[in-house]
Amino acid sequence: MSESLGFEKKYSFKLTDSHQPKNHFMKKIFTIIFLLTSSLGYAQTIKMGKFSDEEINLKQVSYEPDAGAVVLWEEGESQFFSGLLETTYLFRVKILTDAGKEHADVRVRYYLGDNKTENISSVKAQITNFNGNEAETVKLGKENIFDVDLGDGIREMRITFPNVQVGSILEYTYKKADKNLTFLDGWTFQNPIPTLGSQYQIKMNPNLDYKMITQGYNLINNAEISNEYGIYKWTLRNLFSLKEEPYMKNYRDYIERIEFQLSQYQTNTETMGLQWKDVLNTWEMLGNELISTYRDKGFYRNNPIEKELMDADISGSTQMEIAEKAYYYVRDNFKAEGTDFIYANQQINQLLKTRIGSPQELNLLLMGILKSQGISCDPILIGSKGNGRSNIVPFPFLTQFDEILLRTELDGKIQYLDLSDKDAPFGYVDLDKHVQAGLYLVQGSSAIVPLEFKHLSNKVYYSDVSLEGSDLVMSNTLRHYYYEGLDWNKAVNGLEKQKEPLDKLFAENTEGMIIREVEVDNVLKEKNYVSTNFKIVMESAADQDMIVFNPIKYSSFSKNPFTQEYRIFPVDFEYPFTETSNVNIKIPEGYELDDYPEESVMTIEGNSVVFSYSAKTMNGVLVIGSKLSVKNPLIPATQYADLKYLMESIASKLKEPVVLKKITNP
Repeated sequence: MSESLGFEKKYSFKLTDSHQPKNHFMKKIFTIIFLLTSSLGYAQTIKMGKFSDEEINLKQVSYEPDAGAVVLWEEGESQFFSGLLETTYLFRVKILTDAGKEHADVRVRYYLGDNKTENISSVKAQITNFNGNEAETVKLGKENIFDVDLGDGIREMRITFPNVQVGSILEYTYKKADKNLTFLDGWTFQNPIPTLGSQYQIKMNPNLDYKMITQGYNLINNAEISNEYGIYKWTLRNLFSLKEEPYMKNYRDYIERIEFQLSQYQTNTETMGLQWKDVLNTWEMLGNELISTYRDKGFYRNNPIEKELMDADISGSTQMEIAEKAYYYVRDNFKAEGTDFIYANQQINQLLKTRIGSPQELNLLLMGILKSQGISCDPILIGSKGNGRSNIVPFPFLTQFDEILLRTELDGKIQYLDLSDKDAPFGYVDLDKHVQAGLYLVQGSSAIVPLEFKHLSNKVYYSDVSLEGSDLVMSNTLRHYYYEGLDWNKAVNGLEKQKEPLDKLFAENTEGMIIREVEVDNVLKEKNYVSTNFKIVMESAADQDMIVFNPIKYSSFSKNPFTQEYRIFPVDFEYPFTETSNVNIKIPEGYELDDYPEESVMTIEGNSVVFSYSAKTMNGVLVIGSKLSVKNPLIPATQYADLKYLMESIASKLKEPVVLKKITNP
């Protein structure tokens, strides 16, 4: 997310004694925030079983009227005890519809392990139903509150509420003890259902210095914040539910959230007295640690790689040729299995023997091969889209990274490489890794570097329309470039694997017509596109006095994907692109052009998305052209209403028909 949208903010002051921040500048920042919000009222801790009239009478969430349930209030209070952090949780949920009853089953997963790393205790729950003005509260017993062992040290606390009705108010509370003081869980302010109030407070230990990271538009701009005597409190109200939206598969990167990582701790030494000791590494130290793990697994050793390449031909007259051959050698001779991550699980010798490895292991193998050929190549750690963060945190938190890609310099030009996708040609990097920055791992000098992925992932549609006998025939060529081509080829392979006809690729926009002669030519590797030729036939069209048809038979936006009334997250088209259509309609002998779409240009404020449509006749041919350009792929939610209207207008325009009318003799 770009900084201009304000979805993420970082603080680097010491969260210890509120009167002694780490530096004067950050003290001023926090003081400003506090003064701006100190006049706001804060909700007091609620008491279970005590409800306001508003809670009892609530039947619908005003800003999300289709919600089946609502979080009336939730809160967490964290404080440090000897060697652990204890958080007391309290939740109050109301059921609004029959569909909302699914939220009456609560599951909380935690890691007990062998040393009780996390533990849940003091679980209480009750349900209140209302009969007129009478409230009946039932406290849950052991038959409704229980623990389940999921294996590998993971357990799950479960609460099953009985006799759930529309109007029921569910309440539960528990305590969670956590011995991991390096990374604190923090708090997520949003839920799968709307939340009327969410509050988190933490009482800091003066001997521990934590870096705090907050994320989310509301948390940055609308939070009620207080700080008294080392107790920090954040409150958010009237939050939308968390759910997937069209063109936002990585919505977790924008969740309203706060978290902490230990930076320093204070210890008493015999010679120097009280001293602060660093826990948080520098970028250089963090990079060296990761490189050390890869080195221990053998990925920086030449011997096993040189043996592997004895019977392989990766020679070339340029570094680019060598790198391409090396890429395809690994892609085509090794199988990627498992989840992409930042650590290698097996030794390089085992990988070379089994020919099966995780995506990161195959990337590291490719790195080793290129290094053995004298080509500069090193890994970059990235936080992939959907990993929970929209921007790099400016502190060396290892947890913000979850995948790797490679950076190499070929014949003087920077090239990024990735083996996450077995179908991807050389130079393609998985779209989830198209982030703004990453940690470039170089021994002794690792640093955050900006990332830029240049490609023209466009779609171009050509069509020649003519009357052949009594049939109207549309001879079409569709080209998908770069990542559009990669996705299209996967769709083709999927149909072929299922032994389904390829005409299903176009069935949605060709009702009442016949699709013939579908041929796909995949030249992604050579020319970065997939070309598809096909014909669409309107049989016996000439038997009618009028031929009515839609001239543009393929568009990703022939239907408006944005149908929701409101939008929580930005619209993310992933990358800039254009979708172009060029249609030539030969007006048949004996026919005249009765009607056709008018020219049009549409856009939204800022020209992030622009659509143009043209139509003109030349020498007995109607030439129709359309072009949709997405110039800025990330559209803020504040522009959603305008974008929705624009896309609806585009879909309507693309459906407008051409009408050919038989000429009648007087």
